[in-house]
Amino acid sequence: MVNDGVKLRPLTEDDVPAVHRLLGDMKVIRYMLFPLFDEQAARDFVRESAADSDGQRGPSLVRAIAFADSGILVGLCGLVLDRDRLQGEAWYLLDPDYWGKGLATEAGRHLLAYGFGPLGLHRMWAMCLPQNPASARVLRKLGMRREGYLRKHLRIHGVWRDCFLYAMLREEWHA
Repeated sequence: MVNDGVKLRPLTEDDVPAVHRLLGDMKVIRYMLFPLFDEQAARDFVRESAADSDGQRGPSLVRAIAFADSGILVGLCGLVLDRDRLQGEAWYLLDPDYWGKGLATEAGRHLLAYGFGPLGLHRMWAMCLPQNPASARVLRKLGMRREGYLRKHLRIHGVWRDCFLYAMLREEWHA
């Protein structure tokens, strides 16, 4: 399959099987706040995400990470928005078959461009666990700076986890 990179697009009902495959795989979500999804949870997630497909109304924006040439969904990403403070928390996950190929970094660039562009955010941030150095590399490649180390900050799958905090300001993105 020829790959011309990835694009971000709203989720559609046709994405339910792929979303279930991703969010129903502990290998994919082991470092994420997502619970393990069954098919109904995936269907509900897609429906709720599609309801605010432009990200202008709700508290979060979810996008499919899809190959630009074929539209095949290979991951998910999004922003949890704090509109009062013009901030957003970025997140992403990929199908393990596509790890290490630069797709998360490319998707992250699209996500930052949308957050600092049409959404008009002042600051975007992301967290990753120390056990996930690949995610930390993605955040550094995006130009985000490590701002802190938060002890036992996130409860992931029943265990309190430390995490790194990375962030970027709009003026840093445009520089």
